[in-house]
Amino acid sequence: MAALSTRPALRQDVRAPQIEHAGNAAPRDRRSTHAGVALFAGHGAAYLVTLAGALAPIAAGFNIAFAVANGVLIALLFILGHDAAHGALVKRRKANRWLARFAFIPCVHAVSLWRAIHNHGHHARTNLKGIDNVWAPMSKAQYDAASAPRRWLERVYRGPFGPAIYYYGEYWIHRVLLPLAPEVRGQWKHHLPDSLFAVTGFAITLSVIALAGHVWAPARPLWQVLAVGWAIPFAVWNYLMGFTIYLNHTHPEIIWFDDETKWRRFKGNVVDTAYVRMPNLIPLYTKVMAHTAHHEQTTMPVYALLDAQAELAATGVPLVAYTLTPGAYRRIYRACKLFDFERMCWTDFDGVPS
Repeated sequence: MAALSTRPALRQDVRAPQIEHAGNAAPRDRRSTHAGVALFAGHGAAYLVTLAGALAPIAAGFNIAFAVANGVLIALLFILGHDAAHGALVKRRKANRWLARFAFIPCVHAVSLWRAIHNHGHHARTNLKGIDNVWAPMSKAQYDAASAPRRWLERVYRGPFGPAIYYYGEYWIHRVLLPLAPEVRGQWKHHLPDSLFAVTGFAITLSVIALAGHVWAPARPLWQVLAVGWAIPFAVWNYLMGFTIYLNHTHPEIIWFDDETKWRRFKGNVVDTAYVRMPNLIPLYTKVMAHTAHHEQTTMPVYALLDAQAELAATGVPLVAYTLTPGAYRRIYRACKLFDFERMCWTDFDGVPS
């Protein structure tokens, strides 16, 4: 493959409006404070409306429908928080940081932990196992050495329903809420304020949900209020998050590494993320799936990603791009079970190249 020219450095400066880029065009700062704030306000309002619908004294079926919609809104607010944590949503650094904190309240994430795991880990060493943990595949030897329950879990993760539980088990509490994972534990004092902010926001959210449910529908039991007001929306968000990052970084043509020397030698000649085309039913989500453009310039705001992706494709660099269909998803999860880091290819659970 021809080279993708650059990748972000280990320590990204989110204050910088420009990142190295592919192609010959000069990098452009396409951030707009007006657009960023408008998106945040609009999606925040929609989140509150759908939450109210989930708790309202109406038929349970409508409550569940609103709860699902509320989960989608949590995911969309996360997208805006993700941009803000990159310094990409609006122009001012401090405003980005606070917008990220508030956007992350519904998904219960600590901004500093997300930046450490995502900005300084995932983007700095994309697809380097041991540093980038986003759907990092096991090798056949690692799989064989794992316990029976862990092998079973890996089979679930790598199956069609894996995204429903992946983010709960691999990320949420120990990596992006509390500084418990080995890669962030050493700087726990640095992350403590944002973790406390996230935990406090979580407690307030649950309290407001419980109080509103009691006021609006006094006869409704607390477990039912929490189910439609939090558990269902949070499960929808977790599924969308797991599914999205799976599609972004898992594909038969996407290569992983377990050795940094080899990663440095080959990284310019492999594609490490995918552009997933889909119907424009939820515009913000459709845009975020132009993931190659995001990795090329992390301060490119989500509202400009489709244009940036088209410009990147016009440079002639090789891209993994496909239209998401049930058949395309099935082909991916059937082919991508384990990874042979020596032969640089995906295999099935028996180690046979797929």
